[in-house]
Amino acid sequence: MHTEYSESENVIRRLNEIAQLYDKGFDVQMNALIQLGLEQFNLDIGILAQVEGDTYTIRHCICPEHMPLMPGNQFEFGMTYCAVTCESNGVVAVEHVGNSDILGSHPAYRHFGLESYIAIPIHVGGVTWGTLNFSSPAPYPRAFKDIDTDTLQLMASWIETELVRRMQENER
Repeated sequence: MHTEYSESENVIRRLNEIAQLYDKGFDVQMNALIQLGLEQFNLDIGILAQVEGDTYTIRHCICPEHMPLMPGNQFEFGMTYCAVTCESNGVVAVEHVGNSDILGSHPAYRHFGLESYIAIPIHVGGVTWGTLNFSSPAPYPRAFKDIDTDTLQLMASWIETELVRRMQENER
């Protein structure tokens, strides 16, 4: 029997599968989560980044081979779209950055040329830890939908819970 699931049901099923990968480790789970985001949003680049002071560090990343982004890469925080995301305290979704008042004049736009961007801050213990973000050099072909925002919020909640749990585990 073949069952068709809604887009939201598919996201929930995939997130549950990722949570079940606990014994495979956080890196495997994060790669699966970023892959889910890339497929859900149909974008090219997915990054979990940590922000410490003025330093933006890529912790997990999936991108096309011709883009030299990898875990450990660091950028000046103010030079990233994530500086705007962290200030927003919620989902930032821009289909065409060049037409955006907020990001169109941002130094990151001139430097990286990423046209579509959806991101959310990651909070741990009431402090902004970093961001989960997805982007592409191409403008987004449609408006971001509620399911996109909901998916990103659910992903961020899972990451936050997992980071707290792992920190507590390390303290023991």
